[in-house]
Amino acid sequence: MSFEVVDLIGFAASALVFLTFCMQTLLPLRIIAIASNILFIAYGISAGLVPILILHAVLLPVNIWRTVQQIQMRHRVRGMFNKAPDTDMLLPFMTATRFAAGAVVFRRCDQADRLFVVLEGEVRVEEFECTINKGEIFGEIGLFSAEGRRNATVRAVGPVSVAWIDRANVIKLFQDQPDFAIALTRLMTSRLSENQHSLSARLASTV
Repeated sequence: MSFEVVDLIGFAASALVFLTFCMQTLLPLRIIAIASNILFIAYGISAGLVPILILHAVLLPVNIWRTVQQIQMRHRVRGMFNKAPDTDMLLPFMTATRFAAGAVVFRRCDQADRLFVVLEGEVRVEEFECTINKGEIFGEIGLFSAEGRRNATVRAVGPVSVAWIDRANVIKLFQDQPDFAIALTRLMTSRLSENQHSLSARLASTV
C-alpha cells in the first residue's frame, strides 16, 4: 500500500475521533467510534504501528458491545411507554393495610406521603368518578405534585386491602429502576389527562 493511502487512512481515522467529540447523543458517538476503530486497525496494520493496532483491536469489541447495549436500552425504554408499572417489584418494600367498606383511604388536600397499590377489592376516586381496581397504583399524582397534597378523595368501595410505600422509597426506586420510573411517569401523565377530560365533561353537562 502506498505511503499516501496509508496517510489518508490515518487522517480519516483521526477525523472520526475528532467527530466523536462533536456528538451530542451516545448512539451516533458509538457508531462513529466503531468506524474510527476499524480505520485505526487498518492504519496500524498498513503502517506497522503495533501499539495503535492493539489499542483499537481491544476498543472495537468494547464499542460494539456498548452500541448493542444502547440499542437494546432504546427498545426497552420505548416498550416501557406501552406498559403499566410493575407493582410486583414494589411489594417487598410495601406495608399492607385494610379498610372497611366506605372508609376513606385519604382525603383531598391531605399530605401526600405514600403511594398505594390495591391488593384486594377496589377504591373510588370521588372527584373524578373513577374506580381503581386490584393490582393498580393510586396516589401517585399527589406524591409528585409541587404542593405535596392529595388532589382527590379516595374511598373504599367495599372491604379493601391495599399496600403502601413511602415517598423516600419511591424516589429510591426511581433512581435504581428506570423502567419503573418511565412506566410510573406514563401512568401519571395518563391519569392527569383522564382527570382533565372527566372534569371538562362534567362541566359541559352542567352548563
